[in-house]
Amino acid sequence: MTKPVPVVSVVIPLYQKTRHIAAAIGVAYRSCCLADVVFELVVVDDGSTDGSGDVVRDWAAGDPAHASVLHLIRQENQGAAAARNAGWKAARGEVILFLDADDTWEDHHVSEMLVLMAEFPQAVLYADAWGEISLDRIAKQHGFGIGSDRRGPLACFFETMSSGPMIVSSSTAGTWKRCLVESRGFPEGVRFGEDKIGWGRLALLGDVVWSPRIGAIWDKSADNRSERVAGSAPRTAWRNFLIEALDDPELSTATRRNIRVAVAVENACLSGEITHFSHETPARFADLIPAVQ
Repeated sequence: MTKPVPVVSVVIPLYQKTRHIAAAIGVAYRSCCLADVVFELVVVDDGSTDGSGDVVRDWAAGDPAHASVLHLIRQENQGAAAARNAGWKAARGEVILFLDADDTWEDHHVSEMLVLMAEFPQAVLYADAWGEISLDRIAKQHGFGIGSDRRGPLACFFETMSSGPMIVSSSTAGTWKRCLVESRGFPEGVRFGEDKIGWGRLALLGDVVWSPRIGAIWDKSADNRSERVAGSAPRTAWRNFLIEALDDPELSTATRRNIRVAVAVENACLSGEITHFSHETPARFADLIPAVQ
């Protein structure tokens, strides 16, 4: 019997997450089932050596319903960007939702994303809010950037990114496969911030739609998180992407100015002048940007 073509493909990059991956695929499976949608779980094992891929295989073997929706890809270690790219390229669904292997979703996440996509079908990127489990296992909620109090298209993704915690995360993002084809997905070879650049590439193509309802939980206490790598170099990839984006002659005047402000904010962050973003941050640097460029 031929499997039905999925509407939703959940892409989960996996590397050294044996302690967490069963929970991640379990919540993805449950959220998709509650949304009553045809789906697949595309797990890309990026060369794990701790048995993470075997945990996924065992999860599927334990229930025929699990096996029917799982697509496990194994590859040599190439990094998170390459794993995400392999996942969405192999996906059969037109709706692509991303989830990190050590994060979890709330039950309503998939339904919320599908409603957003139905309401704003011409947008290119969708996300809902995320909560956090800190290193000491304390739950935390965030105040996000400018415009995050409203449901719907953000006035400017780049302004929002410069005025609060990352508005789109690698466990809350959703998009259309055709948009990833156009944007080229994620920059392979970038070690830190490759997901940010992926969202930025999409945001340059059209609207970013947001829901302030929390749909995912980011577990900062999880094993092998990249942001806890000791002695890592300053993460300039996002700033460099923003500078390159300014070469696009099709940018609107407002978007161009907001990206210039975002570059100034990133430079201040990299130099240690600022340590966090708030709603006041863009205005602090906007006066430094000439009105006409």
